[in-house]
Amino acid sequence: MLRERLREETEQTLLEAAEQVFAEQGVLGTRIEDIAKRAGVAVGTLYNYFEDREGLLAALMTRRRTELVKLLDEVSEVSRGKPWLGEFEYFLRATLSHLEQHRRFFAILVQGELGTLPHTGTAEEPGGSGFDDVYACAKRLVQRGVAEGQLKPAFAALYPGLLLGMLRAAIVQERYMDTPAPLLGLVEPFRDFFLTGAGKER
Repeated sequence: MLRERLREETEQTLLEAAEQVFAEQGVLGTRIEDIAKRAGVAVGTLYNYFEDREGLLAALMTRRRTELVKLLDEVSEVSRGKPWLGEFEYFLRATLSHLEQHRRFFAILVQGELGTLPHTGTAEEPGGSGFDDVYACAKRLVQRGVAEGQLKPAFAALYPGLLLGMLRAAIVQERYMDTPAPLLGLVEPFRDFFLTGAGKER
């Protein structure tokens, strides 16, 4: 039991150090030696946990996305029996809070380096990236909105992808801002945009 706890703590330390270094130096610019130094361990210790840089990156991506899925599952659970609009706002807040907490890491993933990342499996396979699970959470949310008459059914199949694309934009848009604002400030504009659209009223 103690050995398992120590192993988990060491792995978490390595993942946090990797997140910091990846965010600072970019995926391609990061060396295993840099991560080990940041974590305060020998390079050999790091290799006892992860095969290489790509394996470490895949594990980090899986960890962060799994955390997000857990948050969204909790949102769905606490919103059961409550108005859909409340769940929708909780969904936005939970996702934007998670992106804010790991903002620099997610920023490097969406700004041009995704083509170099390793395949990490599907949501059904052990060690899957969790992207399919995040999509499933968004799909579940919008399906409830359609069923309760809060969303138009005509283009319902597009809604999960549009919702996730909008949230991805929260990270992308800061690249073009002199002073990035807190992501939670986007809850209201994202909510209004998704529910009413950008078109002028006619």
